[in-house]
Amino acid sequence: MAKPKDTTIRTFQYKLKANKSFVTACEKTLDAARFVYNCALQQRIDLYKYAGKSISKFEQSRQLTEARNELPEVADCLRSIQTDVLDRLDITFQAFFQRGAGFPRFKGRDRYHTFSQQIEKQRVCPLKGDKLTVPGVGSCRVRLSRPIEGTVKQLRITRRASGWYALLVCEMPKPLPLPKTGLSVGIDVGIKEFATLSTGEQIANPRTLQQHAENLAKLQRRMAKKRKGSQRRAKAKQKVALAYEKVGNTRKDFHHKLSTRLVNEFDTITVEDLQITNMVRNHKLSKAILDVGWNSFFTMARCKAASADKVFEKVSPAYTSQDCSKCGHRQKMPLQVRVFDCGNCDHKQDRDLNAAINISNRGERPRINKARGDARACLRSGNRFRLTARNENQDDSSQRSVSPDAKIAIDISSISGILRTMQPNM
Repeated sequence: MAKPKDTTIRTFQYKLKANKSFVTACEKTLDAARFVYNCALQQRIDLYKYAGKSISKFEQSRQLTEARNELPEVADCLRSIQTDVLDRLDITFQAFFQRGAGFPRFKGRDRYHTFSQQIEKQRVCPLKGDKLTVPGVGSCRVRLSRPIEGTVKQLRITRRASGWYALLVCEMPKPLPLPKTGLSVGIDVGIKEFATLSTGEQIANPRTLQQHAENLAKLQRRMAKKRKGSQRRAKAKQKVALAYEKVGNTRKDFHHKLSTRLVNEFDTITVEDLQITNMVRNHKLSKAILDVGWNSFFTMARCKAASADKVFEKVSPAYTSQDCSKCGHRQKMPLQVRVFDCGNCDHKQDRDLNAAINISNRGERPRINKARGDARACLRSGNRFRLTARNENQDDSSQRSVSPDAKIAIDISSISGILRTMQPNM
């Protein structure tokens, strides 16, 4: 979402006091949006299977317009919601090709919980007081936990275990920067301690999942004893989902409070550029690493620092635990050794504190970050060039090797045909 330099994007979340008719309308809209998502995905798969080609979201949007004229049941859903569905699918494919995310999956009823639509300038704000009006769906009351600010650009309705929520994406002026403190900090994150600051402070790991493990196990055992498809199993499943949502909310609350405190106290925050995806391949530590939520914490701290005109940067994690923070001597440090005892200058210090100081020192040398940023930019541009060249070669080869039967399959593979084919099965 493009925005001017003097504005920022904020999302305001409100819980809905949903009535029965509004919930029914939302469920119907979710099913219609999920149906279009699955059909558009099926079209992309078929087109690549028969011709080795892809289709853009703009072409799918054009075909969707034709399908809305031919199929009344497709036209029942608001067009802006269906357009957002195609945008979501296109973003998923971009993530798959550019950064190796999983291939897009077909969505079942339990895997599609959000629909959204853009709010144009000529339309009024959907929230007036505590009444929310969702175009094409209906209206209901909300729990107005905070006043809305700025101009609403997008409206999202999402279903969670604890109820229905509205997320209003707003464009608003940038807030005033926080006063400078002149302090910087390096943060070494871990599992035993959530974070060790270069100032010497250690922040305990809340171990959110471990605290709720006993209750989760009890609820999951109860659900496992219920017959599949029964109402009792559905109720037990709802209780499990609520318990997991509470775990996520507790973890998110801890991250928000800590990141806000760090941004208020320090002008520069330096952390390690961890490859968490590779770290969770260690099956002995994967559960603990995912529970601590480093990536979520880094994202919050980066966004809050940018909003407060503070600096948040990542540095290479190589040898931060093996280098002496006093003289720079490097020595091996097995994980079980928790005290750094330098063999060169006899400097003794806690292992995590020594690493945090090294991280802070690396952050004070901006030339390292600039060089790494330039290298990444060159790598990204080179990958993009190779990907473009490969796609062009694939297009040329596919044009030469398309059989008559494949051409016929491509011709009938419009989104209207896919909608008609998949409709009885959805």
